[in-house]
Amino acid sequence: MSKIKKLLLVITIFLFLMFSICFPYQIISDYQDGMFVTEEELDTILENNLVVSSRIINVSADSEDKYNEYTIKYKLFNLFDIKKLKVNVIEPDRFFAGGDSLGFSLSSKGVVLIGGNYIISDKGIERPFEDSDLKSGDIILRINDEPINNVEDISDILKNHKGGELKLGVARNNEEFETYISPALDVLTKTYKLGLWVKEDAVGIGTLTFINVTTGRFGSLGHAINDSDSNTIIDVSGGNIYEGKILSVKRGENGRAGELIGTFSKENVIGSVDKNCEYGVYGYLDEPKEYVLGRMATEIGGRVSVTPGSAKILSCIDGQNIEEFDIEIIKTNFQSSCNEKSMVIRVVDKDLIARTGGIVQGMSGSPIIQNDKLVGAVTHVFVNDPTKGFGIYIDWMLEQ
Repeated sequence: MSKIKKLLLVITIFLFLMFSICFPYQIISDYQDGMFVTEEELDTILENNLVVSSRIINVSADSEDKYNEYTIKYKLFNLFDIKKLKVNVIEPDRFFAGGDSLGFSLSSKGVVLIGGNYIISDKGIERPFEDSDLKSGDIILRINDEPINNVEDISDILKNHKGGELKLGVARNNEEFETYISPALDVLTKTYKLGLWVKEDAVGIGTLTFINVTTGRFGSLGHAINDSDSNTIIDVSGGNIYEGKILSVKRGENGRAGELIGTFSKENVIGSVDKNCEYGVYGYLDEPKEYVLGRMATEIGGRVSVTPGSAKILSCIDGQNIEEFDIEIIKTNFQSSCNEKSMVIRVVDKDLIARTGGIVQGMSGSPIIQNDKLVGAVTHVFVNDPTKGFGIYIDWMLEQ
């Protein structure tokens, strides 16, 4: 055999061995430093033949977010370091899947400016809004450095106003700036007015995703509640959730999203809201153990365990009845950071399609169950095909 052939043979064998040995690295590359996993998913990681050690390096002392932090080392030939990562292993709190219809009432930080009107003063008609740098959709956070959370806060400042400009702290497109506005003295009431139309609270209907009975924390929607005028995420100072009831359904069609028509009474408060972000609305139930009576606890399946295939969603589309519907997960996206479009789903349940057309507004937050595990939540519908939509991995919601 010539030297060239021998060399080619050696190279071929070497490449084959390297591929065989390093193939598992393609699997471990899916795991990201700092990610949250369940105990079952940790066992899967440790089964990899490149793992040489693992140990607990920290135990969370925060009762609202319990997890153990592990460090895991990978070596090639037990000689060369390949990878070292930390994973947060979620302790087995008792989780329950939702599916309930909820009413939301969010109090924003600041008030949202939706327009303005004129004021009749002894100088004639004055228009403070038009003469200022303000725009509809701006959020007024402060006046003369005093925090503003509602219309009453503005009225209190104007009652004591003696004339001249007011300094406003304003948020626009997630950036804050200061500007000035001159109130006008109303000739009839003899009080200063800004001539601004503002709104305080946002209300809506959505679906409960999960309840952590151990901590009382809930997650819902899978996406943020936005201000309807500015289409920006409402930065909340608080809020409540209520028992909702679905009255009717506006079916979805190609090119037009459907909608659940629901109602709620503000007398039926069941919890408080403390967070509204792009991954959902979160807070605490007042009586979590009573709220889940008669339900079965569920295991959590993180993004590592989600695969294309059959699954189910839990949703309320009539009254207060939670129903189970068949779907198919048709695509899962690799994600190393939070994103509400983690997977693509398709409704295959003929009953749900007949009643709603597929996914409709108000179903956001409906839990996705695969292999008897809570793996995610419905977030968006495809407007051109209401039988399809996006879902978010439950990992991202649990981190909130």
